Amino acid sequence: MKQVVIVTGHLAALKSTVAKRLAVDLSAVCLNKDDLKETLGDTIGFTNREENLKLSFATYMLLRQLMKNVLAADDLVILESNFRKNEYVALTSDAKEQGIRFVTLFMTGDPDVLYERYLDRQPHRHPVHTSTGTIPPEMFRAIAAPFDPALYGADAIVVDTTRFSDDDYQDLLDKVRSRLAADSTPAMRFPKEDHR
Repeated sequence: MKQVVIVTGHLAALKSTVAKRLAVDLSAVCLNKDDLKETLGDTIGFTNREENLKLSFATYMLLRQLMKNVLAADDLVILESNFRKNEYVALTSDAKEQGIRFVTLFMTGDPDVLYERYLDRQPHRHPVHTSTGTIPPEMFRAIAAPFDPALYGADAIVVDTTRFSDDDYQDLLDKVRSRLAADSTPAMRFPKEDHR
């Protein structure tokens, strides 16, 4: 069965770190939105916020297409981004159309801890990620929408990375492996296309 692990959630919640580590441990391709956007930014460039938003949209569309391409040759791919609601809905719609099973990880944590991580990484971030400048703490908290089981499904794995140790990662890896190995539950099973 074709499967996708979607790693999403809040800013500075270790999404990229966890997704790339899972990719190694699961022997899977990891499609990281930031990496793709940086490549597009270096190649195409941008001069203002509007052009940067176009880069973001192009990156998302590229991510969706690459997911399909990887799954044409492999059974598992990991997608990582702080997907907007409409982007997540479109991804899961793609999954339904293609008979793909997905497991969602929603990365979160204490807002104060996440904001400190965000501030620590800002000076080292690629320019494509800093076009809005540094987000003030009140805005950072406001854009951190809480986990929505109606959107992500009650079976999504919510991961608190406030204090995230190697043991916490191993526990998460075990959960993901278990989900990938398990028979599909009704919430995760999508009809397969008939190729006859």
